[in-house]
Amino acid sequence: MKKKYDPLGIKNLRKTKARKTIIAILSKDKDRAFSAEELHTACDADLQIDLSTVYRTMNTLTESGLVTKSMRDDGKAYFQLAEPQGSVHHHRIVCSRCKASADIAMCPLHNLEQQILSETGFLITSHSLELTGLCPDCKAEEERS
Repeated sequence: MKKKYDPLGIKNLRKTKARKTIIAILSKDKDRAFSAEELHTACDADLQIDLSTVYRTMNTLTESGLVTKSMRDDGKAYFQLAEPQGSVHHHRIVCSRCKASADIAMCPLHNLEQQILSETGFLITSHSLELTGLCPDCKAEEERS
């Protein structure tokens, strides 16, 4: 029998109801980043928790590396499940109007990482990149206006 992927167990984190619920929500839509408020609303269907609990949970999951955090131009932090250790990482582009997103297939940062290592001595162990722009639909709509 194949063992089920257990991100909380891998990181030796307590398996609280809030953590399990939030991981389940993020797992259902891996290509989407959620704000804490969106996660709070989604949790209400399964578990009634305070917004402050969502923020604390997201901080813990981000610090453990299970979740990535990005700041967007609306001033909010958005959270998404991180790729499992050893898998190919990806970067995203997000539409600033409708919030649609897409993966960026290539990573432009690998050469930069090597340059930073040789210049500073810092070994970069992780990075994330999120670009903002207009999706084709929003761009076409803006051009029609």
